Amino acid sequence: MEVEEIYKHQEVKMQAPAFKDKKRRISAKNQGAHDPDYENITLSFRNQDHAKGGHSQPTSQVPAQGRPPSDSTQVPRWLYRAILSLYILLALAFVLCIILSAFIMMKNAEMSKQLLGFKTELWNVSNSMQACEERQNEVWESVQSSIIMVRSKVEKLETQLAGIGKVDIKVQKILELLQTKPQSSPQ
Repeated sequence: MEVEEIYKHQEVKMQAPAFKDKKRRISAKNQGAHDPDYENITLSFRNQDHAKGGHSQPTSQVPAQGRPPSDSTQVPRWLYRAILSLYILLALAFVLCIILSAFIMMKNAEMSKQLLGFKTELWNVSNSMQACEERQNEVWESVQSSIIMVRSKVEKLETQLAGIGKVDIKVQKILELLQTKPQSSPQ
């Protein structure tokens, strides 16, 4: 449509020079007949009026807007805009996907660092718990050995007490015998 408008504008502008050229050609025909360097050049015009020498009247009605196409096979203009809008939306979606992917990668790197930190902390806690268990086992073993020593000492004391109890019974018997014997001796 725009090409037709440009062609019509050029056609209107070219009419005046074409008329001048025609006058020159007439005088050049007369001059060229006698000149050996002259070449006879004929121009073919698109419009038959120009070839006959008639001038078409300049059209003052140049459409400011393009006419809708008369052929039904041509695609409407709004369809081009709709397709362009879809391409723009597709490009924006693609850019958004790239931005989201970059954001996810950044978060993934951050989470990886945090997980490494948690892993080292867990390792430290595990090591300290293992050390505590070892200390607790050592303490428990020492407590058990202490309990065994105390039991053995208590058993010794019990046997000694039993021996002291026997000695006490013997001392009681001796005291009784001594008490009974002095009474019998003064008589």
